[in-house]
Amino acid sequence: MELKTLKNFLIVAEELNFSRAAVRIFISQPALSRQIKAIEDELGVMLFLRQSDGLKLTEAGVFLLEQAKDILHRTNVAIQNTQSRYSNIAPPLVIGYIPTILQSFLGVNLNRFGLVYPQISLGLLELSPGEQVKNLRDGAINIAFMGNPPDELDEEFSVRSVRQVAIAAVLPSSHSLANQYSINLAQLATEKFIGMSEDTFPGRNDRIRDTCRCAGFTPNLCLFANSHASMIALVAAGQGVAVMPNEAESLPHPQVVFMPLHHPIYHARSTAVWRKEIPSQSLDKFLKILFEDRGLVN
Repeated sequence: MELKTLKNFLIVAEELNFSRAAVRIFISQPALSRQIKAIEDELGVMLFLRQSDGLKLTEAGVFLLEQAKDILHRTNVAIQNTQSRYSNIAPPLVIGYIPTILQSFLGVNLNRFGLVYPQISLGLLELSPGEQVKNLRDGAINIAFMGNPPDELDEEFSVRSVRQVAIAAVLPSSHSLANQYSINLAQLATEKFIGMSEDTFPGRNDRIRDTCRCAGFTPNLCLFANSHASMIALVAAGQGVAVMPNEAESLPHPQVVFMPLHHPIYHARSTAVWRKEIPSQSLDKFLKILFEDRGLVN
């Protein structure tokens, strides 16, 4: 069985739908169905139950899925480690980021990296934290910048703080507190709060709740945005207030005010996240550039 075939099986197992999987793989649905049937014939087992509402993995399918993930992961590690140790050509560096980070410290470090290592090509992907984690696992990106990651990522990845960013309240410009120099977050205790989608920003709502609890209340999270831009837009539309890192103020925010907090003084981490195996040459060089300026590290 070829690795490409194993990857295609993995995608079908993720989607549990031949049509959606075929779109991701860029082949026709009949061709993909035949490929899966060929795997089943080769192994002499049924991997999927074909049901009216889609596919369901059999016990054999679940077992092969676990083995496929392990095989593909170890293959990717072997390739990266071999390149890192013996290749004279630095591989491209692919970075996943959220826009607030690109417009703050990341842009400066990309410029520095390009000046020192002009021979290394860069790929930049704007991704939500949820997408970044998936792309890290798949090996599609080398490093992710995602703000405050969920604590459980520390077990799977190398997670390092790059800097700390103050949390601000985000208010409609028509709000009664919009003209203040700073506020106590407790002044917003009775307001509706905009949260973040757990699919795109896993763990972010816990951080929002932590911030509000430091002010003595539990926020009423009423709507959930899937990006910083949509969160700002919901606040501008009068759907609630929000708290987010003040570096998001670099994003367009008409009809919205970023209000400093004098209580609580709460900070979010801007973090770099990468896989724990030996970094590629390109990633190793980038990490040295990123962390050599100790003023950026908190």
